[in-house]
Amino acid sequence: MAAISCRLFYQSASPHIQQLYTGFRLLHRSGFLRLSQERRPAPVRYSSDAPHLRGAGHAHLDVLVGEKLRLHFDTHDAEELALSELASCHFYFKRSWLPAVVNSLPPEQRGKVLPLGLNYRVLPDVTDLFAIRRALSLTGLSAATLAAFKQALDTNNRFGFQPRMRVMHAAPNLRADPNVLFLVAAYNPYDDPSRSQEKIDDRIFINETRARCIRLLKDALGPRFTGGFSYSRFAAEQYADLVVPPDSTSQVQYLRTLHSFPICVATTGLHGSTGWKLAEYVAFSKAILSERLVYDVPGTFAPGSHYIEFTSPEECLNGAIRLIEDVALRQKLMQSNAAYYRDYLRPDALVRNALTTALEQG
Repeated sequence: MAAISCRLFYQSASPHIQQLYTGFRLLHRSGFLRLSQERRPAPVRYSSDAPHLRGAGHAHLDVLVGEKLRLHFDTHDAEELALSELASCHFYFKRSWLPAVVNSLPPEQRGKVLPLGLNYRVLPDVTDLFAIRRALSLTGLSAATLAAFKQALDTNNRFGFQPRMRVMHAAPNLRADPNVLFLVAAYNPYDDPSRSQEKIDDRIFINETRARCIRLLKDALGPRFTGGFSYSRFAAEQYADLVVPPDSTSQVQYLRTLHSFPICVATTGLHGSTGWKLAEYVAFSKAILSERLVYDVPGTFAPGSHYIEFTSPEECLNGAIRLIEDVALRQKLMQSNAAYYRDYLRPDALVRNALTTALEQG
């Protein structure tokens, strides 16, 4: 099969789209595609002026496949679609893919919007000259560009940790002691004066749900549970008894801790999003306890086979006890997530699946 020609039209170096950049870089290296890129001349804009959509273009990427097939990738947290981008592309791959939103579109557009998959930040293990060129174009000779040079060239992490492919996944450890992990952030509802009351209430609800889960798990499981809020001024003021030491939530220490915990808890993120932690849990082959997912993803990722679903903190605790006691279920979830990572979540698999779907349907 001849290599596919793919031209990226970028507008940011956002962590939200790093998974895509990594996937395209790896497929270019493997010979599956021939990659080129150029800076997008104008930013993505939404028809809505909602505060949470201002600047959301950082999470978007356009791709021209061959000479004619136009793809748009949207990794923003929220359900809203960039309608002008939808009108100008053949397929729109959406991270936060909601059937109700898709079904509200005109019939001729519904089939264009497809689920992209779980999202997390991961860098390639190889030198990325494409990233250097993007940085020079976007920020010129600046501190941000120097950081991008280091990120692109220091593939062995000699000058500081970076979340590279080789350290961002693991096979299931089926013999690990059945301990439960839930380290999470608390969101300040009032740090943006333009935030709507609906979004303020959303943050309060997320924080309270997470706090209740932490307290129940801590009280019931004792030494089998490790968890709490990462330090922030807001978390320290509102949930002082639940804040963990700052050094325990650095990415390096967090990943060390993650390796030794087979059971991990995930809750809904901002705008109903599926958080990056869920993707990390899948990549590390964990037995997952997850709050009911709002958005759909490709493949057969489902409650019972890949995670235990909960809709309340009390159900979260019951699920944790179930996974501690049921060895067979715990191991089944871990093995299913290892397979899902291989087939759908790995950056090269995620991008390959999107390209293959577009080429087959286009």
